[in-house]
Amino acid sequence: MGQEAYDAATGRVGVLQAVCHVDDLIFDHRMPGPCVAFLRPAEGGREWMTDAGNVKFLEQAKEYPDVCDESRWE
Repeated sequence: MGQEAYDAATGRVGVLQAVCHVDDLIFDHRMPGPCVAFLRPAEGGREWMTDAGNVKFLEQAKEYPDVCDESRWE
């Protein structure tokens, strides 16, 4: 937690806040996988959730060169 990550579903980069199993959530998560990731913009703002399988870290995000400005990941 606390690392910047790329959300492949939205194309956004955010700070990973938490990853929860869907059975631990008390609201309708509408995620296809068994785990949900919560991310927040590094500069602050509204948190969003995505299927945990969509979360990519630096080495994985290099597959998406349009959003992988390596200076953001240092």
